[in-house]
Amino acid sequence: MWTVEKNRKSVKLLSGLLAVMLLVTGMMPPARISAAVPSIVQLSSTYTYAEMCQDIAELTQTYPGIVTSGAIGTSVLGNPIPLVILGNPAAPRSIMVQSSIHGREYIVSQTTMATIEYYASRYAAGEYGDVLASTCFYIVPMVNPDGVTMAQMMNPSWKANANGVDLNRNFPTLWELTKGASAPGAANFKGYLPGSEPETQALMNLAVSRDYCCYLNYHQQGNIIYYDDDLTSPVVSQLSAALARTVSAINGYRPVNTAGSNASGTTTYGGFGDFTLIGIQKPGITVECGSAYGAAAQGQAASIYLKNVETWAAVARLFPS
Repeated sequence: MWTVEKNRKSVKLLSGLLAVMLLVTGMMPPARISAAVPSIVQLSSTYTYAEMCQDIAELTQTYPGIVTSGAIGTSVLGNPIPLVILGNPAAPRSIMVQSSIHGREYIVSQTTMATIEYYASRYAAGEYGDVLASTCFYIVPMVNPDGVTMAQMMNPSWKANANGVDLNRNFPTLWELTKGASAPGAANFKGYLPGSEPETQALMNLAVSRDYCCYLNYHQQGNIIYYDDDLTSPVVSQLSAALARTVSAINGYRPVNTAGSNASGTTTYGGFGDFTLIGIQKPGITVECGSAYGAAAQGQAASIYLKNVETWAAVARLFPS
């Protein structure tokens, strides 16, 4: 499960394409181009759970002391849910990042892994010392590995876990008010009980394990940034708005304040964002990347990565040591 044959030819081909894209669009100066192109994580084809696990192993071997890894638990089907730690765990600040809580949104696992590689490689080259010396990132690049595999192999619209539960409606924060499907299936079923799923429980445990500065949640699609929520404190609301503004200034996505939308019935409770913003009372944002999901979004993976790669450093610098 932790090994897969890597297609290095496609990685090299993508490196060339990314370099051309960066030069033509002017997204980065020429001196930064080689630094931005990943050499381990590929962005050109379907990114499986097995390939991600192989990349994690390779990153930890290539960047010892910068990248470490473990698992936060196991999925319904018994797959370990990897945790990647970027930076020094003894750093005074910590930020939690999670991607692909919905199976069909697996492109953000790929871009999250490429972002890990970017910061590890640049830190090893003497950059971002101010960021990784003071901030440690705790990253779950694929919360829902069973759902990702089901979306890739069986049903491209599959969002749920292997039990047919939509994990982003299964968190206990106001779960009883959450609406959606009435039975297990591809999407929108909140589960028979709050926090019933092993993936939900593992993510909750990680979320309360440290005094995180904030939470970054990656989804698809829409090119928007959701921030704030009902029942958050003024401080949490202000910090979440600052997060959204900071990230939007880099990736160009539109910030959307969701406070009041739950109360009006236009969105639902029971999400990880509700758990952190309301339950823990900590700031966070949900970044909806690209204009499609699954295979239809594969051609957008490189641009999603390039638009978002510098945002982690900017977010870290928002919080004083």
